[in-house]
Amino acid sequence: MFEEKEKKSPNHSRRRGDELKKAIYKAAVHILENEGYEKVTFQNVAKEAKTTRSVLYRYWDDVFDLIFEAVRFNISQNPEWRGNVIDQEINSGSLRQDLIELLTFMRENFKLYPKGFLAFVSFMQSQGKNVLESTVGNVLPSNLITMERLLARAQERGEAREKIGQTAKLLPFQMTRYHMLLEGQSMNVKQINELVDEVLLPIYIKNT
Repeated sequence: MFEEKEKKSPNHSRRRGDELKKAIYKAAVHILENEGYEKVTFQNVAKEAKTTRSVLYRYWDDVFDLIFEAVRFNISQNPEWRGNVIDQEINSGSLRQDLIELLTFMRENFKLYPKGFLAFVSFMQSQGKNVLESTVGNVLPSNLITMERLLARAQERGEAREKIGQTAKLLPFQMTRYHMLLEGQSMNVKQINELVDEVLLPIYIKNT
């Protein structure tokens, strides 16, 4: 009997740890949405989550890391979350339509960001902190793979030119991110179509 209890206790502790982290995430997002990023401090989050600041310092070095992790978790738990872009099968048979579907997918995912998050990111950028570099850097490889798949199909159909540089391949993602930061909202249908027709297609299309 004693041995069984010893085996179960670590699992029980981990469950408590997971529950505590979820409570902290929920508290951070709640404060972000209702009071603004200025109020997301370790003290306020600890109070909202009914824990102590020392617990938060055990998991995160600063509020910046906590906010980003909490937002990522919050989005992943949303029933409308459609997954990561790299996991999507975008293959309409047309380069133009594929690009529109890609940008539309990102727009729909963007809508799931908590209120106040973009204001926080913009503030961090204005303070000289390379927020985009430190957070977007992790997704650039998957973005590149996504575009290479999409463009490879277009090349097989004879639509896209063969040699397309990395900067050009990442342009749909970079344009989307900077638009979101500058405008504070996702692109509408007209803006997506203009980006595809006036910017992306002229770069990708094979000259005849």
